[in-house]
Amino acid sequence: MPGLTPRLVRRALIPASYLVFFAGLMASGAIFFRGKPFDAKSAIISDLASPDDNPRGYGPSAAGTAIAGILLAPAAMMFHQRLRKGWPKLALAGAAMFALGLGAAAAIGIFAPFTHGYTPMHIQLAYAAFIGICGGVLLHLIAARAAKGLIALQCAVLLVLVYLYVGPELFTNDRLLTSLAFWEWVMCVDCGVGLWALAVVIERVTEDVARTPFMPIQAGAVGKGRI
Repeated sequence: MPGLTPRLVRRALIPASYLVFFAGLMASGAIFFRGKPFDAKSAIISDLASPDDNPRGYGPSAAGTAIAGILLAPAAMMFHQRLRKGWPKLALAGAAMFALGLGAAAAIGIFAPFTHGYTPMHIQLAYAAFIGICGGVLLHLIAARAAKGLIALQCAVLLVLVYLYVGPELFTNDRLLTSLAFWEWVMCVDCGVGLWALAVVIERVTEDVARTPFMPIQAGAVGKGRI
């Protein structure tokens, strides 16, 4: 997008979107746990944004989720524009994954008032949001030729998400590490960190290309944007 830079995305857009997202969760959580002891295993994001489980407090979480997804859309467009010249197909695939993930996140918030229980649509949207954002980050990191360790880490996260989607139910909720709440929050943090790291990589790629103005942004040019 014109005027939108990786530095602005890293310093303003991603922090703003996550501030809105987590502020909404905190506000809904405060109402959800009012009058009862806090239990981290019960802080399931889907419950905090549910009109059934949190009838008086689901609004902030639902609104924060929708707004965060919408705020991140320009960042995804900028990522694609910066990488499409060198890796058009890979950048396009990453943009499609971002569209899936951010669209699903926005839909979760928008349709929250009409969602009752863990409906198939809600579960599908939740997995689509996580898989889409993580997949978009991974494909764009590959296109930007980021550090192999960073790509491997994001690939591992995506594989875990796919396994959770197609594999057997693993959330027993008998302790924190086996609770749905813990892994939901971890995945949310990973999405934010992955987006921020991608902005850093693309920012460095842009700076390297700017030093050699006659060099097109192609596969060889983006190889310098590693972290």
